[in-house]
Amino acid sequence: MRVEKCVQGGAGFGRLADGSVCFVEGALPGEVVEIKVTEQKKDFARAGVVKILEPNVKRRVPPCEYYGKCGGCNAQYAEFELQIELLRQITLDLFSRTAKINLPQNFEIHCGSEWGYRCRAQVFFEMRGSNTVIPVEKCMVLSEKLNEKLKEISLTKKTNLFDNQSEKFLGKYIHADESVFFQSNLELLPKLIREASKAANEGELLLDIFCGVGLFSAFLQSKFERVIAIEQNPLCQKFAEKNLGKNCEFHAVSAEEWCGKNAELLSKACVLIDPPRAGITNQLCDILCKNKISKLLYISCNPATLARDTRKLLNAGYELIDVQGFAFYPQTFHLEMMAVFSL
Repeated sequence: MRVEKCVQGGAGFGRLADGSVCFVEGALPGEVVEIKVTEQKKDFARAGVVKILEPNVKRRVPPCEYYGKCGGCNAQYAEFELQIELLRQITLDLFSRTAKINLPQNFEIHCGSEWGYRCRAQVFFEMRGSNTVIPVEKCMVLSEKLNEKLKEISLTKKTNLFDNQSEKFLGKYIHADESVFFQSNLELLPKLIREASKAANEGELLLDIFCGVGLFSAFLQSKFERVIAIEQNPLCQKFAEKNLGKNCEFHAVSAEEWCGKNAELLSKACVLIDPPRAGITNQLCDILCKNKISKLLYISCNPATLARDTRKLLNAGYELIDVQGFAFYPQTFHLEMMAVFSL
């Protein structure tokens, strides 16, 4: 089978001899591969690569000795330059099909180091798809400090590793620990903060929805007279209270509940939302569409749900004025994005 492209998640897309769609794990665009079908559905099949007959010129041997056993880093077989281009093409395809718009072919994807970038990790000591223990002496994507911690921990249970780095970045120290979500790539994080700050500009009110420990508010609070940070996870509150200034208030409630009760503030604010991978709920989307917001910044960890939500916002009269990608997780097919909407 000849592989036409890669799709969300990284699988190669092609067609079998009868014309039916097949998704092939581990295949790259342009390659001719011998495959073994592993799953047959009514409308498509899934397969694995048996032999690569015509390889992509940017295919490489995965550098990590644990590749294929560890459950992470599923894009190592592509050179880093190709990984970024695949992320771009996958995103262009998603927005064309789902959001019904064409993004610029060269829309920017920011990236940093290919290796040693992770300051946060969740470690499982079992081989992918089995209960076999795999002792990992060193992980190529973990920071040096986390690799030192890796040597010290037990090999019998799932473990969270976190290095918040004692030095300040962008002039601030952000309080957080392994109990709450925090971005894993601190090298690239300042770039996202700068781009969000530039897009938000300044004003009277900032609403930071799904704020976590108040990361974005901490850096934008000086540009707004008032900041309201909303986060449902109560574990985030003690950190947010340390990270936020006197002009900020924190509410440990759901985004839907707070926005539903305070809808009159939405049209007066610059709104920044950073939802989980599932994107925004229909209820929250309806509120955002009904209460017209002059500037809406959408930070996304899932291009597929961002494309879906973009279509809804465009249908409600919003205009997509900027979109950027952030390759926070090299060696994977994961892309974070920032989209800026206005009326």
